[in-house]
Amino acid sequence: MSNKNEQLTIKRFEILELIAAFGISLVAKELVKKGWEKTTQTPAPENPYSSRASVKEVILFSVSLALVSTGIKLLTRNKLAKQWDKMGGDLPKTLE
Repeated sequence: MSNKNEQLTIKRFEILELIAAFGISLVAKELVKKGWEKTTQTPAPENPYSSRASVKEVILFSVSLALVSTGIKLLTRNKLAKQWDKMGGDLPKTLE
C-alpha cells in the first residue's frame, strides 16, 4: 500500500510555496521596518531617492531586509517540505 496522497501534487506544493513566500515577504518587510524605526528612531529608508536618507542607510536597510526575508523563506520552505512529505505529498526533485 502506497503512502502517497494523490491530492498533494508537486504543482500544488509549488502554488502553496509561492503563496507562503509572498505572505512571508510582506511580514518580513514590516518586521525589518519596525525594527529599523525602533533602533534608529528614524523612518525606514525605503526610497533611495529621498533626501531624508543617505545611500548608506538605504543600502543597509535593503541588505537587512534581504537577509531577514531570505532566512525566513528558507526556514518556512524547509518546514513546509517536511510537513508535505510527512503527509505523503510529492515534492519537487530539488527538495527530495
